[in-house]
Amino acid sequence: MELRHLRYFVAVAEALSFTRAAQTLRTAQPSLSQQIRDLEYEIGTPLLYRDKRNVALTPAGKVFLDEAKLVLAQAERAKLLARRAGEDMGNTLTIGFVPAAEVKIFPQTLTMLRAEFPATRIVMQSLTTFEQHEALSSGAIDFGFLRPPVDDPSIDSMVILRESLVLLMPADHPSCWSSEVSLSAMADTPFLRIASRHAGNLGQVIDDLARREGVTLNAVQEVENVLTLLTLVSLGVGFSIMPDYVAQLSFRNIVTRPLAGPTVRAELMAAWRRDNAKPEVKALVRRLQEMQDHEL
Repeated sequence: MELRHLRYFVAVAEALSFTRAAQTLRTAQPSLSQQIRDLEYEIGTPLLYRDKRNVALTPAGKVFLDEAKLVLAQAERAKLLARRAGEDMGNTLTIGFVPAAEVKIFPQTLTMLRAEFPATRIVMQSLTTFEQHEALSSGAIDFGFLRPPVDDPSIDSMVILRESLVLLMPADHPSCWSSEVSLSAMADTPFLRIASRHAGNLGQVIDDLARREGVTLNAVQEVENVLTLLTLVSLGVGFSIMPDYVAQLSFRNIVTRPLAGPTVRAELMAAWRRDNAKPEVKALVRRLQEMQDHEL
């Protein structure tokens, strides 16, 4: 049974005339009659009484008419929803991000995007750096703000921000009274490490710093989530080292202090698939390029 059989039957049942139904459907009357006979044969019971003058619904035909109308209406609804979904896909920009972008990049870029593309639906997804690599490769997101490295040859990227690293410590830590703190002053304090899955090469940057300072970090826990990390620091579990965007996150019982000595920075990158031709992606890249000289 095909949808056309249902359409033919409904047309005949509503017109109660093969001639008028054939005219409405713009088909030949003999072909229409054959389609209805095929439908009745498949169902196994007559749906219409017909003689040379009249056409009427059988009891089975009355039941089948109601159900056929429901099926046709549902089919039309399915087409409409699919069409709308296709249109939405063309006007959607999906952005993955780590928290630094939310704090430092979005206020300067999303307003521009919304103004330039008012019909585009911008979908924001908080994803780890690792998750963004996978989402960019699969096309699940159009654009990513993540930590380096970005090694996939199908993905274009650029450094958009270099942030100073700062110490996060409980507000009752003895070093919190200093204007800046050396890493060696924290050597005996438990260290909370942000997972590389979340932060890309940030862990390597911190390890390199510790090696240069001759400090062995007492890592007691690897944390997957920035908010969890902040919670643990606020509870006095340990200290951490993070890019300076964390200073803008209001959290009780935490102080942030610059690291003593030469400034150490962590990079934030923008990334997008090389074959993504969406105008929103190109506009976002242009905007970020405009920001680079000021930010870097």
